[in-house]
Amino acid sequence: MLKNNTRPFLLVFPLLIIGIYLSQFQEYAAFMALFASAASLLWLYLEYRGQPHAEKIFWVLLVCAGYFLGILDIGYLPESESTAAITGEVVSVRRLTYNQRVIVQSPELRAKLAVQLPLEAEVAPGLRLSMRGRVVRPDSARIPGEFNYRQFLRGQGVYAVIELEEFEVLAEKNWVRVLIADLREYVRANLNKNMRSPQLLTALILGDRHELTPEQENLWQQLGITHLLAVSGMHISLLASVLWMVVQAVPAPPAVKRLLVAAILLNYVFLSGSQPSAWRAWLSALFAGAGSERHRLDGLHVWSLVGVLMLVVSPSMLWQIGFQLSFAASGGIILWSPFIKRVEQKFPKGWFSGFAARACLSIFISVIAQLSLIPLLLHHFAEVAVLAPIATLLMLPLVFLLLLGGLVLGAFGSLAAPVGWFLDRVTNAANWLADTLSPYGYVITAPALPFDWVLVWYISFIGVGIICRRYYIALGKVTLTRWLCIGLALVLVVSLPLPVRRPLEITFLDVGQGDCILIRTPYKQHILIDGGGDSVYWQLRGRNVGLETVVPYLKYRGIDHLDLVMLSHPHEDHLHGLLAVLEHFSVGLVVDNGQPHTTNTYLKYLELIETQDIPHRSLTAGDQLHLRGGVKLTVLHPSRLVTGTSSDFNNNSLVVNLNYQGRNVLFTGDLDWEGMLDLLQRGEIHSVDLVKVPHHGSKAALLPRFYQLLDPDYAVITVGKNSFGHPDPDVLALLDEMGIKTKRTDQDGTVSFFIWNGRLGRFFSAR
Repeated sequence: MLKNNTRPFLLVFPLLIIGIYLSQFQEYAAFMALFASAASLLWLYLEYRGQPHAEKIFWVLLVCAGYFLGILDIGYLPESESTAAITGEVVSVRRLTYNQRVIVQSPELRAKLAVQLPLEAEVAPGLRLSMRGRVVRPDSARIPGEFNYRQFLRGQGVYAVIELEEFEVLAEKNWVRVLIADLREYVRANLNKNMRSPQLLTALILGDRHELTPEQENLWQQLGITHLLAVSGMHISLLASVLWMVVQAVPAPPAVKRLLVAAILLNYVFLSGSQPSAWRAWLSALFAGAGSERHRLDGLHVWSLVGVLMLVVSPSMLWQIGFQLSFAASGGIILWSPFIKRVEQKFPKGWFSGFAARACLSIFISVIAQLSLIPLLLHHFAEVAVLAPIATLLMLPLVFLLLLGGLVLGAFGSLAAPVGWFLDRVTNAANWLADTLSPYGYVITAPALPFDWVLVWYISFIGVGIICRRYYIALGKVTLTRWLCIGLALVLVVSLPLPVRRPLEITFLDVGQGDCILIRTPYKQHILIDGGGDSVYWQLRGRNVGLETVVPYLKYRGIDHLDLVMLSHPHEDHLHGLLAVLEHFSVGLVVDNGQPHTTNTYLKYLELIETQDIPHRSLTAGDQLHLRGGVKLTVLHPSRLVTGTSSDFNNNSLVVNLNYQGRNVLFTGDLDWEGMLDLLQRGEIHSVDLVKVPHHGSKAALLPRFYQLLDPDYAVITVGKNSFGHPDPDVLALLDEMGIKTKRTDQDGTVSFFIWNGRLGRFFSAR
């Protein structure tokens, strides 16, 4: 069918990926079924007639196959959130701070589910549970950069969670899973008993990083060597080489020896937690060893075939970051392998030159792998470790010793106690080397790379790799006119003023019931108005919005410095989140209305300003802040701190007008009707293009005359789940009656507006 006898699976793998990616749009399943049926009939007809277009139809059918693989993987989840009785087999258990996250496989729903059980519950992989509760979809990230629980579970093939009412551990067991779990605990116990510091080895052998200290994990991330803790092709090949030398002493045919090595490696895959990178490496080794010397399978063919098999068995693997990184790195190395061999041939022969050649090639291969990973690292983590290739090369011998020694110690326990003593010294050496390299472990942080730019990167990377495999580079005919046109176009783009090339961005973050607004100017100045917050009255108890939502979002946008932080008033839903911001970012200036508060949050706010040595000013009506590029912030309220109102803190909110390129945006804090009347009486209200609706759309902030004078085109209500009735129906009715286009963060999520060349609107996404 595919006219490629050497790599018939090369196209199947990416086409299945496209189909599985599209399966997240389940609402089109009926249409896709009709389309696939029609395409199948057309393909059969064209294939029967021997038409060349049959091949293209077949490619389309592969995409459809991937789509339905993804749909079937989701299972038969109930559409309603009614209470149901479900049984399930425990697949994995993760102990958290306050409970256990348990993944179960339900035979009734043919799907995996996540459930939270108390810490005292005795559950383990292989046991069966009887549960009663509501089956609901897991929470998704409200803003980019925030931890996405739904996406995290999707990578494990879990598409729903059970809000548990009651459960019972049944007597039935899956003895295969129980045996694997017992084997892992046996190895863990041997490591803990015979080593002083088994944490690093536990992460390497069992794939369990939870025992690593946060300092250790951050250090390895900074150096870009956390991939050494994930069982991959490098680990499998090293272990396979040692095993192959050992089995040479076995009097058996080569095929039996290969089968024995494959069986031992398979046990190691299960022992290490069955990670996608481990399965990829084991399957690749299995298929690569299956071919004879004369009929060795092509590397790209094996890579594609392994990917196809893994996705057919478990389509949800596509969403696992480990799967993506593993196939990206290995695929890049295989693609560029002919070019790497050409580079190797350039080195002179000899002992010393051969050693230097191996060292240089190792670094070169690591660089190729890093180039393969950069777009995914920027897309998922918004950072890249510069020292990763060299740090990997230096750390690899120690990891190799830990791997072999750890398997021996884990298998024989006290019988190999001297090995534990040796491994403690190797662990100390690895920690010392990591500490030594840490001052040079520079990490490039950047805004998270959008998915379309990830595709552009890989298309370019693969294109250049194909050219290098063909041993030539086609540049086309070089002419003076062509170079002159390219040069003039580049000069024109670069010479355009920044306000023409870049818009001013105003983003209202979805932080629940609270305010948090980010302003980014064309000159990359960053202003943060409020930081959201927490209160037991309307947020989840113990949740830190600043640390879990605002800080990740700012890092996701590549921001490491805030030029201005503005606090509208010291209520918790505006102030609390700023504490984490002040702790994690450098700040040029903090401004507020000067009204003190007695809460611990406000006292901590003042303490952070003092300890971080941040300039601090109190603003009143008439104060102005001028930023580069003609951006002007004018304070309209308060002219003085008012007292005796229904809520003095709300009515003393800073009201600030942003003016840029003739457009005006009004930020109103939690102003109530008394403060709005004060503004009207002082004649400070004028027409604006966009207004942040005061006090989350509260009834107390309903003053029709206020909105009539503002006459905005757009209004934004920053609101979340609450018990106050925000936004009030009368406020919504007034905005609708006036024809004001209104956005709500509780319904629309994070909302961005842009002022670009004298126009205000939502021209493109916040990314």
